[in-house]
Amino acid sequence: MPYYQKAKETKTPYFLMKPVFWITLFIFLVSCNNHGTELPQGTLIPVSPTTLPTSTFISVAVTPSPLPTQSLISYITPDSIQVERWMEYEKALATKLLPPNPLRGEVLCEWELLGRYSQEVYVWAFCQSPPYSENLPPSIASVPAVIYLDEDGAVQDVQKPGSGTAYASDISKLFPPNIQEIILSHLIDTSQMEAHINLRRENPVPPLVILSAIPDSTTTPESPSTTSP
Repeated sequence: MPYYQKAKETKTPYFLMKPVFWITLFIFLVSCNNHGTELPQGTLIPVSPTTLPTSTFISVAVTPSPLPTQSLISYITPDSIQVERWMEYEKALATKLLPPNPLRGEVLCEWELLGRYSQEVYVWAFCQSPPYSENLPPSIASVPAVIYLDEDGAVQDVQKPGSGTAYASDISKLFPPNIQEIILSHLIDTSQMEAHINLRRENPVPPLVILSAIPDSTTTPESPSTTSP
């Protein structure tokens, strides 16, 4: 039976008899029901602020490590032959370190005995010429050297290391390890040698190393005294 005839018989409004109406109404009600539902509110949980760890400063007294002390070098004392032949030693050192030169004048040498092995004597030598003039300083040579002796103690030869890049390699060739250590420590005091050479030009005396082996000798001779007329 058509919708409109049913509506007349039942006295029901026509639009209520249509299925579309009920579907639309159902969707509308469901939609309204969803919009009207209150969503659950989030629960606020009080959170206490996290305390960051504070830095702890610890006072520590730092004691600096002591610097290594320089070891004392025990130089050897000249024997009787070396004392007797000191002028021979000086001449050989002067000739090798500052070769003869007519303009150079007399070269004087001081040396420190560093050691000896067999017929080899290891020294640090300091040789100096007189000043060439008032404005021209003297020639100076300050180097380690090896004095080679024969069986009776006479000087046969003197060798010294080369300069520049050859210096280190020549040191290792000419000297034993313990003497190399002394040389490379740079503890040789050449200022006393130079001062004594200047005194010797006024007061001829043996080098300091020879005076140290002579009993009752002074290691630093005084300049000759002058008496008034």
